[in-house]
Amino acid sequence: MAPRTSSTPSRNGKKRRTPDDARPALPGSPRPAPRHHLTGAREAELTREAESLGDVLLLLPGNLASQVAWLSRLQRAAQRDAADLIRAPFAGDDPPLTRGEIRGFRDKIELLRLTQSRWQATQRGARRAATGVEQPANEADQHRRTLLRFFDLHFRSDPEGQRRVSLIRARGDAELIQGVSELLALCAEHGGALQQAPRGEADAAARLGALAPLLSRLLDDRTLSPEARRARRLRDAAYALAMRAEGRVRAAAEYWYVDSDKLKDYQCLRASAAAAGGARAAPEQGKEGERGASGSVDIYAGYCAAADAPPA
Repeated sequence: MAPRTSSTPSRNGKKRRTPDDARPALPGSPRPAPRHHLTGAREAELTREAESLGDVLLLLPGNLASQVAWLSRLQRAAQRDAADLIRAPFAGDDPPLTRGEIRGFRDKIELLRLTQSRWQATQRGARRAATGVEQPANEADQHRRTLLRFFDLHFRSDPEGQRRVSLIRARGDAELIQGVSELLALCAEHGGALQQAPRGEADAAARLGALAPLLSRLLDDRTLSPEARRARRLRDAAYALAMRAEGRVRAAAEYWYVDSDKLKDYQCLRASAAAAGGARAAPEQGKEGERGASGSVDIYAGYCAAADAPPA
C-alpha cells in the first residue's frame, strides 16, 4: 500500500493542506506525537500535587484548548533544548530544572486537558442564580460604565476601537463575565492612556480586575452541583500546576536564548500569537465557554503576568 500523503489535490489542481499539515511545527522538531496518556497512579500523584497548591485564583484564557496546544509545543521545545535548560542557574528555593521535570511537564499538561474535559461534562443542566451576586455586580457595572465612557472618547477616530466598545456594551446580564473580561483586555492594551485619564479610570480598571474572579466564583457556586464545583476546582488547580512548570521552563529559556531566535518558541501565548497573526492575536472565545473558580476570561493581555506570578 502506498504511503498516505499529507495533502490532497483540490478541484483547481492545487494541493490542499490537511489540518496537521497546516499546523506549524517547531524548527528541528518532529510532528506532534499522538495524544499522551496518564496512568491512573500518575494522575493520582499529580492531582495530589495540584490540590496541595490550595485555592488558587488565576485568570484563565478564554480558549483553554489553544492554551493546552501552546503548552504542548513549549514542552517539546524544552525537551529539544534540555541540555541547556537544566544548566540555568536558578537560586535559593528555586531548584535547577531537571530532565525529569521537563518530561513531567507533559504529564501536567495532560492532567489539565483531562480535568478541563471533565469540568465541561459537569456543566450540562447548570442553572444560574443571582443571590449574593447583586452587590459586586452593581459595583462592577459602575466601573464598567466609567471605562466605557473613557473608551467612547478615546476611540472617537478609531472605527475598530468603536466596534469593540459596542460589542462590550451589547453584552447583557447573561454574559456579564465575558463582557467584563473583554473590557479588561481592552484596558490592558491601553494601560498608558488609562493612567493619564483624570477621572479615576485606572483605579476603576484595577478594581474591576479584582472583582472579575469573585463574580465568576459567586455565579458558579450558586449554579453548580457539588460534583461540578469539585471538577472546576480540580481544573483550576491543574492549570496552576501546569503554569508553574511553564514559568520555570520559560525563565530558563529566557536566560539562555535572550539574543537567539529560539526564544520565540518560549514566548507567552499572547506574544507568540501576536507575532503570527498581528491584529488577530487573541483567539476568540472557544466553544467550551471558559468559566472557572479563577474567573472566566478572554484576557490574553494579562496572561504573561499571571503565569509568572506565584499562586496566591
